[in-house]
Amino acid sequence: MALSPYEENILTFVYVIKNQPELFTVETGTELLELLEKLPDDVEKISNEIALWCENHPQILGSILEVPVEDLNSVRGPNGTKPSLTGQETKSIIGNEVRQNITEKHSPPKTDKDK
Repeated sequence: MALSPYEENILTFVYVIKNQPELFTVETGTELLELLEKLPDDVEKISNEIALWCENHPQILGSILEVPVEDLNSVRGPNGTKPSLTGQETKSIIGNEVRQNITEKHSPPKTDKDK
């Protein structure tokens, strides 16, 4: 089954988070996590809200628009397909990528006091 345009948008956004985390700051990562908490578990609505968020972050939007289609094969399944994502899975994937590639990388290293 081919991906919907909404799933394509989400996977492209995730690709940019993974491959260009330097475009994001702790603040933008926090904004995204807060946005995800407010969104319903609906792939179309999540995709639309991410697109609106990107309009306020032109450097990120530009990178999304410049991702070569062939580079997205790493986030797709065989023959450009992937099982459909649920809204909850979508939010989880984006949230995990934000935490791993943005907020954790920008956080100061933990000291013995933090453990």
